[in-house]
Amino acid sequence: MRTKLESLGFKVRGPSELQRIQIQSGDVELLRSSRDRARYADLSSEERAAYERVHAALGRLGRAVQEELGSADYDVRLTSGFHLKSGVRGANPKDLWFGVYRRENAAEFLGNPQLFAIVSGKGVELGFYVSTHPSDFSDAKLKARLRAAAPAIYRQLPDPGSAAAVELERSLGNQWDFRRKSRLEPGRREFDDFSAWLRYFKSPAGAQEGGGGITRWFVGEELDAADLSAVVRGMAHTFRPLISSIRAEPGRQPILERGESATVGRSFASLFGEMVQKLDVARQQPFSQVPDLWNLMEEIQTRLDNLASVAKRPHVTTQWSLGKGIWASVPWIALLHREVTTSTQSGIYVALLVSEDLSIIYATLMQGMTSLANELGRSAAVRTLSERSEGYQAQIGWVTESGLKLGSDIDLKSDKWRVRQYKAGTIANARFDVRDFPSDEQFEHALEVLLKAYDQIVGTQLGSAAQDLTSPPDPAPLPIEEEVYSIHDAMSGLFMSQEEVERILAVWRSKKNIILQGAPGVGKSFVAKRLAFALMGHNAPSRIEAVQFHQAYAYEDFVQGYRPTTAGGFEIRDGVFVRFCQAAIADPSRDYVLIIDEINRGNLSKIFGELMLLIEQDKRDLRWATRLTYARPNDKKFYVPDNLFIIGMMNTADRSLSMVDYALRRRFAFVTLAPQFSSPRFREHLLAMEIPEAVLIRITSRMIELNEAIASDTINLGPGFQIGHSFFVPYDESSYSQEWYERIVETEIRPLLEEYWFDEPKRAADWRERLLKAEP
Repeated sequence: MRTKLESLGFKVRGPSELQRIQIQSGDVELLRSSRDRARYADLSSEERAAYERVHAALGRLGRAVQEELGSADYDVRLTSGFHLKSGVRGANPKDLWFGVYRRENAAEFLGNPQLFAIVSGKGVELGFYVSTHPSDFSDAKLKARLRAAAPAIYRQLPDPGSAAAVELERSLGNQWDFRRKSRLEPGRREFDDFSAWLRYFKSPAGAQEGGGGITRWFVGEELDAADLSAVVRGMAHTFRPLISSIRAEPGRQPILERGESATVGRSFASLFGEMVQKLDVARQQPFSQVPDLWNLMEEIQTRLDNLASVAKRPHVTTQWSLGKGIWASVPWIALLHREVTTSTQSGIYVALLVSEDLSIIYATLMQGMTSLANELGRSAAVRTLSERSEGYQAQIGWVTESGLKLGSDIDLKSDKWRVRQYKAGTIANARFDVRDFPSDEQFEHALEVLLKAYDQIVGTQLGSAAQDLTSPPDPAPLPIEEEVYSIHDAMSGLFMSQEEVERILAVWRSKKNIILQGAPGVGKSFVAKRLAFALMGHNAPSRIEAVQFHQAYAYEDFVQGYRPTTAGGFEIRDGVFVRFCQAAIADPSRDYVLIIDEINRGNLSKIFGELMLLIEQDKRDLRWATRLTYARPNDKKFYVPDNLFIIGMMNTADRSLSMVDYALRRRFAFVTLAPQFSSPRFREHLLAMEIPEAVLIRITSRMIELNEAIASDTINLGPGFQIGHSFFVPYDESSYSQEWYERIVETEIRPLLEEYWFDEPKRAADWRERLLKAEP
């Protein structure tokens, strides 16, 4: 009906077009901060409210797109498995989204192409998917179906240079980025124009890629100002010719998963043997995705997913990696319990580790170490994992009766730190020689033993999970005790002197409230967490609360205020600070720490209210208790306990921020964190991370010189704008070559310089050239 009326010249508006729909950057920030929570139930009330607002807005935006395209022919899907009360089976979704697709494409093309919007901690990305990228799925069967469907979808794209392509390119203008997939960084364009994008996805390489999108981002102030309802309606109008013309063939049966013939009859010995042969050849060249090798890895992944020991555990998902930017010293395949961890950097999981010389594969029950090492430092992380391993091994001693070993006696044929951390995290293992790989039955037996041990440690009830795949029972919490945390533990990974750290802690204990201020990249968040543990004397995340201030943050969020109820009314609810103070009051023998990120981004007087007085170090007892603004007649007076410490963080280089309120400034001690390029500890750390000496010298000498220039520019900049060392501190497996250094300069340092010297572009360009200039 809508199409017919519009053909007659009428403008038809659906319900979703009658009101402005917005998603605020403040809610995006809350989604980003929520990723630090282990489970959905751990979200603060502010974070949960942000999920509710964003989810509701996406539903309305999806319906607006559906109405624009024609409701009778299109379906809307929202974030898979997401429920406002429980998240995604108890876990936090990594982002929220909607997708709109032709109803007839649901089975054959798995709902592709589609118009979409994704809200993540980075902002809002929206646009057109010709096909969802296979890497966005964890299920190997869905990956295979998607790759099989892709060629039939791409064949229906218009040919480059055709009248349809030229018309669509004209309507796209210059506001869209042409990409191989979504969820990439804002502003990243992989193809120069629509014609280049079309040529790629109509080529054999593009068909193998199995992805492709045309997207745009909204972040920060642009997001706050955007009427997304108008944006998505315009998007639907622009991409209507594409999404309406690509259709599954009528009457054709849905594409089957990659066939049994690809795996049945082919042993794991054969698969792994071929894998190491192809990998050995590929590693002779710089890292890149080798199609034959990547297809083989997905074949192995599919084979693992189809094993009875894995298939009967619907909570287990598989991942694999051959490297990131550089070939991995130890390639791996991981089986993760999605309720325990979604990353090999933390939690417990089962992993197949391939030795650096490609001669041995270890099947292991493993603990992720990277996140713990970043938090505690390497030595403390190793000690913590060893202590936990002993506890876990006491629970699963029976695995030795099945031929497996307890402990970390594995030899991955490398002494690199990133390899040694695998050894530190191993709980149990089985060793297989690639040239004498066991039968499939023996291999699956070892996997079943490890998975049973995994189930036992995390407390999974397999029977219940198999009966109700949508709501598996919550696993028992992992046994984590508060480890003692000394000043020496805090120093691991810090580049300042121990005397400086001790001085900061002494000031903090006396003043109760401190602010770490510094330019971008000096490690304020990293230092704050270590100072908190050192102050408490224990690695106790449960006694730390972190919040982030922003322009929309208010007293009602932080202290107390009215909130809507499901019944349609309102009730008074305590904010994060009041709840945290109550926890500290109930536990007077232990210290608690509140971390406030971006403390100067909020309206401080508005957020703190009467707490301006109560947070002073000499007013931390009942004598100064007062009634809160929204207190009810029978509510007790409130005070801030003596065992609660506050640490804020402030970016001195953000021109958009006002100075800290003087009344609040005198209640905090201020500590300035400087760049540590000249620190011997910084040099030692980079060398330990296997960064070449030549690259290290290039980093330190040139960044010290640049920072001196920034500090001496007292008219426009000054010391508070110097660039921090953490831009060059590696946290994952990457290529630490001259190209790595140059990439950081181009993608992270250069944009800062252009912002700093926005009115002197030649000066910014000159410094870029000096940073990138090759050594004589």
